[in-house]
Amino acid sequence: MPTIVSVLRRNGESGLISAGSTATMYRMLSRAAVIQLAFCIFLGIRAALGYAQADGIAELRTGFKDPPADSRIMMRWWWFGPAVDNAELERELQAMKQAGIGGVEVQPVYPLALDNPTTGFHNFPYLSDQFLEALRFTADKARELGLRFDITLGSGWPFGGPHIPITQAAGQLRMVSASIPAGANSLAVPDISAGEKLLGAFVAKPSQPASLPEMLNFSAIQNGRLTLRVPGNPQTIMWFIASRSGMMVKRPAIGAEGFVLDHFDRAAIENHLHAVGDRLLSAFADHPPYAVFSDSLEVYGSDWTSD
Repeated sequence: MPTIVSVLRRNGESGLISAGSTATMYRMLSRAAVIQLAFCIFLGIRAALGYAQADGIAELRTGFKDPPADSRIMMRWWWFGPAVDNAELERELQAMKQAGIGGVEVQPVYPLALDNPTTGFHNFPYLSDQFLEALRFTADKARELGLRFDITLGSGWPFGGPHIPITQAAGQLRMVSASIPAGANSLAVPDISAGEKLLGAFVAKPSQPASLPEMLNFSAIQNGRLTLRVPGNPQTIMWFIASRSGMMVKRPAIGAEGFVLDHFDRAAIENHLHAVGDRLLSAFADHPPYAVFSDSLEVYGSDWTSD
């Protein structure tokens, strides 16, 4: 870095400055001053950042040792059966609090054992008064301990249960292909099961693969058979049927067994929200849970809805 002494020496051994070099010297002095000032500022900033970094690391270390309530881990709390009692529920909440856990998410699931009157073992049916009372007791205790409390909006997975009729069960498009023999004037309609609806039928002509399939008129269906307009060469008919996957709720609690709902159907969702959601929330009175939760969305094969 240039200094005042080095600038003088470069202009003569005597240290005298010629008139022609005065402007150059001023420029060099100004540049040197700016560089020195910038260097000082850099050193100051680096020192400040060093202190801030040290403080930040200390704060981070403290935060890990004693994190705020909203940053603590949550516990997924499976209630098997559900077969629970208040004394055990309170003991487990206390244990989780002491372990530094910040809250729980209650998920009632399948029973591990059958009811036994001899030992007093009993599974509370899902959404029964006994179950809701246990839920209310647990939520109150969690709030006393400063624990967050979440609840799954159903039992098992995915959403569904005994309140879902077949007409609101998970949807699936079913396709049935059949051959029309040469000269045939009618064809049997595929069997339509509960919850299904015939959507359409199309005839394709193998002799004309580039032509568009012809959509058939369902008004020609009588007594389970479709009347064909003009018997002709062999053809292929494709039936499209709004069907149901038949998927049942997995791992449900006692009393929560039933069809998985059609997650694309607003009416099915509304039914579930009222039948399950309203009933669950009644256990919390004026202190609703922090959040409701979906345990899993394994709606395999669900690729159709009527709307």
